[in-house]
Parts: sequence; C-alpha cells; structure tokens
Amino acid sequence: MDIGGILKERRLRREETLEEVAFRAGTDAGNLSRIERNRQDVSVQRLARLCEALEMSMKDLFEELEGKAKSQHLRDPASAFDKETRELLTLTGGLPPGRRRLLIQTAKLLRDARGLS
Repeated sequence: MDIGGILKERRLRREETLEEVAFRAGTDAGNLSRIERNRQDVSVQRLARLCEALEMSMKDLFEELEGKAKSQHLRDPASAFDKETRELLTLTGGLPPGRRRLLIQTAKLLRDARGLS
C-alpha cells in the first residue's frame, strides 16, 4: 500500500470527510485529496500534521507502509468508532465513576422515552 492510500483508508475508517481532516491538518480538501490519490508529494511536516489529524503516529504509518503492522487487531481501537462515539468516549473518559453511571442512566432514560429500546 502507498502513503496516500493508508491516509485515505484511515480517514474513511473514522468516517470523516476530506474537509474535516484537512482543516485539522492545516490544509484544504483538494490538497488532501491529491495526497490520498498520490498525485501530490507531501512534505514531512505536512505528513506529520495529517497523521496527527488522523490520530496516528508517523511510526504507525511507516510500519503499515512496510507491512509490519499486525492486521489481526486494530492498532488504534478507537478508530473503529464513528466521530460521535469517539467524542463520547473522550468526554466520558475524564468523568469519575459516579458521574459515568449517571450519564448511562440518563442515556437509558432518553432511549426509553423515545421508544428505541
């Protein structure tokens, strides 16, 4: 696989748009699209910003590029979730256990009130 393909695969797995990732990386969607299609060279600085925007390390990128990454498991399990779920995980991770239980109870009440159970 190629660098652009790895970046695109990661972005799609995270269910993010070109615009979202490009904004966080300090570039534009057209530029990112060309990088993902290997139509444009990428500097080390821009590559580092893209990796950061996709929450992966340069080491992970190059290991995957060299085929050394283990495919049996996700290197970043959170990347398997959609944006909203990752945001919930981030927000709830900093809560004390009592507050997390309260949040779970609130979510259950919301689900039941909407007839989604």
